[in-house]
Amino acid sequence: MQLVSITLEQCLNIRHTVLWPHLARNASRVEGDDDARHFGVLESGQIVSCLSVFMLDERRCQIRKFATLQTHQQQGYGRFLLQSVLETLVQAGVEFVQLDARTSAAAFYARFGFIAQGEPFYKKEVQYIRMSRGL
Repeated sequence: MQLVSITLEQCLNIRHTVLWPHLARNASRVEGDDDARHFGVLESGQIVSCLSVFMLDERRCQIRKFATLQTHQQQGYGRFLLQSVLETLVQAGVEFVQLDARTSAAAFYARFGFIAQGEPFYKKEVQYIRMSRGL
């Protein structure tokens, strides 16, 4: 497993396949993608997991569009990616990170110290909860 910076196009491939396969590929694109940093896990020459970091200001960011290929889920790739990116953010001087977690994944983020904020809400008929933590 290796953490790598990836292109938006590489990230879109995984986002579309995992998060919104029933929608057009461009539905996986979000505002700010062109300015975000995209990270992936490289395994045997293939990107198998990705997430994007959107800076809110110099010290705060939001993680969005975290996805791992179905064939590589439950094998530690997501844990490795999130932990590695959090370490990278600390080294860059980021002090606060937030994300909108699918409620089905909230326990995963809680293991990394993320705390739920507010009430659940819906995006594209999927329930989410805002979570955040200091770094």
